[in-house]
Amino acid sequence: MNKKRILRAILPGIRTKLSFFTAILIVSILGITSTLHYNQQKKALEDKLESELKTPLEYINSVVLDLENLTRSLVMIEEFKLRVKEKKKELKQYKRTIVSKETGLLGSLKDFGKSLGLNLKRNNVYRSVDTYFTRYLSEKEIDDFESKVRAELRKENGAPIESTTYKYIKGFAEKTALARITVERAKIRIIEIEEELQSIESELLDSSLVPKRKNTLSVEKSNLINERKYNEKTIPANERKSLNYETLLTKALQNFFRGSHKDHITSIGLMPDKIRILTFDRTGKESLDTGLLFPESSNTGKKLLKLNEYLETKKSIFAEKNVMNLVREKYLPTAYEVGGRQYEVVFRPVFRNPKTAERAKLITEILSDNESGFLDYFKEDLKISEQLRELILKLRTRVTELRKLGKVMPGADPTYRSLAESYRELIKKRELKFQELIPNKSAFEIQAKKWNENYSTLVEKKKQITNEITDWGNKLKTPPKESETVFTLEEIQEKIRNLESLLEETNDHIQRVLLSKDDWTIFKEAKLNDAILEIRNAALEDFAFVPFQTGPSGLIRYYKDDKEREVQIAKYKQFREWILSGHSETVLPKPKGKFSFSDSGILVRSRTESEEMMWSLDETPVLLSMENGSGLVYELLEKDLLGFNVIIIDRTEGYRQIKKNREEQIRYAGIIAVLGILSAYILAWFFVRKIKIISKKTEEIERGNLDITFPNAGYDEIGILSESLNDMVHGLKEREEMKGELVAAEEIQKRLLPGTLPTSLEDKIELAAFYKAMTGVGGDYYDFIELKEGKLAFCIGDVSNHGVGPAIVMALFRTQIRAILRKGERNLKKILLEVNGSLYEDTPDHIFVTFFLGVFDPEKSSVEYISAGHVKPMFYDSSTNKIHELPAGGLPLGMDENQFFESTIERRVITLDSGDFFFQYTDGFDEARSPSGEFFGKSRIAKLLLMNGNEHPNLLLKKMVSDLETHTAQNLSQPGMSNLNDDIAMIAIRKK
Repeated sequence: MNKKRILRAILPGIRTKLSFFTAILIVSILGITSTLHYNQQKKALEDKLESELKTPLEYINSVVLDLENLTRSLVMIEEFKLRVKEKKKELKQYKRTIVSKETGLLGSLKDFGKSLGLNLKRNNVYRSVDTYFTRYLSEKEIDDFESKVRAELRKENGAPIESTTYKYIKGFAEKTALARITVERAKIRIIEIEEELQSIESELLDSSLVPKRKNTLSVEKSNLINERKYNEKTIPANERKSLNYETLLTKALQNFFRGSHKDHITSIGLMPDKIRILTFDRTGKESLDTGLLFPESSNTGKKLLKLNEYLETKKSIFAEKNVMNLVREKYLPTAYEVGGRQYEVVFRPVFRNPKTAERAKLITEILSDNESGFLDYFKEDLKISEQLRELILKLRTRVTELRKLGKVMPGADPTYRSLAESYRELIKKRELKFQELIPNKSAFEIQAKKWNENYSTLVEKKKQITNEITDWGNKLKTPPKESETVFTLEEIQEKIRNLESLLEETNDHIQRVLLSKDDWTIFKEAKLNDAILEIRNAALEDFAFVPFQTGPSGLIRYYKDDKEREVQIAKYKQFREWILSGHSETVLPKPKGKFSFSDSGILVRSRTESEEMMWSLDETPVLLSMENGSGLVYELLEKDLLGFNVIIIDRTEGYRQIKKNREEQIRYAGIIAVLGILSAYILAWFFVRKIKIISKKTEEIERGNLDITFPNAGYDEIGILSESLNDMVHGLKEREEMKGELVAAEEIQKRLLPGTLPTSLEDKIELAAFYKAMTGVGGDYYDFIELKEGKLAFCIGDVSNHGVGPAIVMALFRTQIRAILRKGERNLKKILLEVNGSLYEDTPDHIFVTFFLGVFDPEKSSVEYISAGHVKPMFYDSSTNKIHELPAGGLPLGMDENQFFESTIERRVITLDSGDFFFQYTDGFDEARSPSGEFFGKSRIAKLLLMNGNEHPNLLLKKMVSDLETHTAQNLSQPGMSNLNDDIAMIAIRKK
């Protein structure tokens, strides 16, 4: 007791605990709300900047692509001019030579002289003529192309640029083109030199070579080696020239468009003092900087651009050779702090051909997500690509032969047409394989079902609204019936107006749903299937045409509009057919359908060049190897990656404001926390005062004083506690009284059970018994009754339910059994019928008794028994050392009338040999539960009986009770109440 008082004095009380808990609660709430508010403000700032950045960034991307296309077009024009001259020389060898007789005046005179008998004849005239294979883009076509490109270059006011300005820009394009062609020539020449050197080396190895020829070959070899070294030096020098002149060309175009860029960027909401966008190509060469357009933007991130950490990040990205790492990597904003200012930097890739790049990225997404559904198609695509490669080899060989012969165009050659038809069939086969192996067909069915349900719901809603409008309109025309609610004219008109407004909204919704039927904008599966099917066609168009418009707008329209997709796919097919037909080298066919090839841009490749690209695309599988990152999609992304946008965002002001708000919140939170803790402490003192009074009273009860009354403490929880404690004290008093009565009842019940076991047959059998009531008194019962004939009757029963009521039934039942046996009745079946009749009439429906009655006959050494719904007894056969469960059963006593009860019970007899053991029990034994809820179980009883079958019954029961105590974690040998879930009774008989 002293120890408790010391601990109570030392340890914190309720006031302290409640104040401490309140402090933690308040601080936690304020801390969480402050953190959430801070994160929300930060997220709101990021979202605002992101939304403000989206449109300008899209425009910047389009500007970058426009600059790229203009640069590429201007350089391509100059390359064409140079290549046309080269092509004329190159293709000259494919011209046909036509032999004809001399014509003109001289020929006519010779014919006249020959008619006069003179020995004169016309000479042969040899003339070279163009064939299909000697045609290339003509100078006129190049001039037309240049005129269209030049038309794109206009001043801010829309006027054409001056000739001097165009000449200035064109000069950089000429030098870039010349440098590129020089590199190309050098590379080709190096390959030729290698072949010539191999030939010379082979000839020099010939031992029969004469010295003069050997010297000549040695000189040629030396000259070729020197020429190779010269070309090897030429390549890097001209590559640098090409890059430098291209940079100057881009800057010239950038400077030329600076004013229009500035106005447009300002109009779409870019904040130059907060955001700076720089554009770089793959090599890290800058092509655009908003800092050059806006003076206030030039200072944004000025120090950051020199920061080593930023430069290292930039360097690592531009040094990355694997384009897939750049595409797959989701570059999160990187935070930097420079000179007290907070910056976020984002690197975003820019692609030259969005239509191709977006499709390639979609395909790589499913590959990076380990989506295996398309792998079957990719395998088929690989097989068809290999078949196409073999066919393309034959096509290329045949075209080379036709070019040398120069007599017919490919489209007029039967062999070429046959090969082209096989080519068409393989392309068709590839498309059919995709339709056959498409793994996401269910997504289209679900999408269609969802759309139909949505549309049907809206149509039905429209119909209902229309009907309601009609009904309300009728109310205006006809008077209401007697049973109808009467509405005023204003109420009816207001209702009709509301319904008409709702009908208009529903019609608008229906129109939006109709427009969304074929919209693929958010339908990923459709976009993915389109990407796989059309990526080659998109890449072919990007190669052959220079578009008038750049950016993703064309692809957005393609995804949104089914008609746009239909036109584009028809255009793809017709362009392929133009290539495969082989009838025209530079003139596109007249469109079949509602489209024009001019929508795709300017054709800048001949049919032959487009054919080579088509072959290359078709013979390359979409996916060759995921592990190595090889296949068409990877090649196209590598080719189309133009560079990066570097977005520098100055978040200093926003973060400063957020930080200021957070500090202010913390100050207010601190004040609120202190006030809350003080209030909690004072309030706790008020309540604890009442609790202390109650606590002192409970200590009195602990010391055994039940004459305690708790004071009235109001109507709150403490008041309820006080009243409950008063009720508890009253209940404790009653329980103490009841406990005394139960002790007396237990003593009386013990007297009803056999005090000592019969000894008259101790030379024949050994007896033992055990009894434990769940609540001190119970409904289980056992008895041993000596009969006049020298026999021994024994029985065991179990009254349903527990407690005093079943104990009373058990006492009456015992009396009745003994009375029947005393009057001499020995027919076990009649005994049970008499008892059942009494119980059925005198007890409630829910009370019944399972009962087992047996009689041991010492002369026959047999047991005659009968069972009324009791558990089956166990029998240990000492001769075989086995346990048997004896047959039993029947309906419990008191459950039904004798007419039916009699049909369920049956008398049985067993014989006991020396060492045999008869064991019977009530179900409270095998159903006793452990603390974890596990039953003791019949198998455990049987095991104990088998292990101890040779022991005295007393030792057997002690062993069983000991195991039962271990299982239930209870002491069953002490009198009084227990925590058992049922009463337990056991009897054991062993034949000596």
